[in-house]
Amino acid sequence: MSQKKEIPFDVAKEIAEDFLQKTKDLCKRIEIAGSVRRKEPIAHDIDFAVIPSDDDFSAWKEKVKHRVESIGGKVISFGETISDFIYKGVQVNFFLCPGTESWGITLMWATGPKGHTIGMNIKAKKKGLLVNSKGVFTRDNPPKMIPVPTEDDVGKVLGWAYKPPESRGKETKKSDKSFFF
Repeated sequence: MSQKKEIPFDVAKEIAEDFLQKTKDLCKRIEIAGSVRRKEPIAHDIDFAVIPSDDDFSAWKEKVKHRVESIGGKVISFGETISDFIYKGVQVNFFLCPGTESWGITLMWATGPKGHTIGMNIKAKKKGLLVNSKGVFTRDNPPKMIPVPTEDDVGKVLGWAYKPPESRGKETKKSDKSFFF
């Protein structure tokens, strides 16, 4: 049941900021991500990077579900990696971060765009690493997490220069070494 549609930036930003104000007390950290953070003229949904405020995921999940419903939203799905809601007729996604040591990768993953995320995976593979929305990991058995508390830290680990969100996924010169980042 997708509620993705074309939403002008100003409308998406207003809905994102409203949802943020009404839910931020439930999170240790929350930041608007996705196309709104990239300042795209049209959004199709609203994304957030989130660190839950409660170490007990089940208890936190119930608090969030109750809050979303109490502000007029609807819970579509609630997982430990991503959760989806409908708020003011728009799909809202929480990309859940396990903690501050992974914040940079979760925020980057939630911000996208898709080509940027694919680029992260390619770069990580070339460096013998694994990357997903929860962290950057070695390929050891068991894998070890590499701390990336900021997006800049992700860039350092993967060997990229920082690229601001609003520049990601935009046409760049072939000589630009920060194509994906």
